[in-house]
Amino acid sequence: MHKRFILSLLLALSLCLGACEEGSSKGGPTVGIVDLSRLVRDSEPGKAANAFLEKTQKSFNDRILALQNKLQANADDEKVRAEFQSLYLGLQQRMQAEEQNVNNVLLDHILRTVKEYRAKQGLGAIVRSEAVLDYDKALDITDMILDELNKKNIEFKAVTSDQPKAEDAKAADAGKEGAGKDEAKAPEAAKPAEAKKDEAKKDAPKAKDEKKK
Repeated sequence: MHKRFILSLLLALSLCLGACEEGSSKGGPTVGIVDLSRLVRDSEPGKAANAFLEKTQKSFNDRILALQNKLQANADDEKVRAEFQSLYLGLQQRMQAEEQNVNNVLLDHILRTVKEYRAKQGLGAIVRSEAVLDYDKALDITDMILDELNKKNIEFKAVTSDQPKAEDAKAADAGKEGAGKDEAKAPEAAKPAEAKKDEAKKDAPKAKDEKKK
């Protein structure tokens, strides 16, 4: 399990649920306690998030290792060295972006599920167990929230790619179209000169006829 991913997600969830604690006691002492770490670790969406990140990390590591072996076989090749550095930094940035996206998707899913459960059960507030010094275990609704989470399927998809940006692709296509237009214009530019020669030939006989007259 990615520890950095878990810690950042728990912090975000703690802040969000902490904000829900204030002013939520309109219905009296109807409070539910939730273990956030269990929601992230044991829920099916949490497991899917972790599996996606592990698969992505493995894919990136395999690419880095392959290029690293190539670099070792060509230690003096500056081009290979530059390629390795560029790939390493690029994949590192992509991994951070993928972790952030998975974090946001899972966080949103957990919070919506918690809010739906609270509204359905008529609870005044749902509090994270980490913020409570002591409580009656009967108030722990973690298992119920887990059941609700597991009913919904989340598909995590990559948000980064090796493909060039759309803007760059459009610019490249525009350049190709411009070059094609220039090539098409070239024969047309030559036509006026040829046309003038033909006109000159046509005019020549007319001049001779006028002299005869």
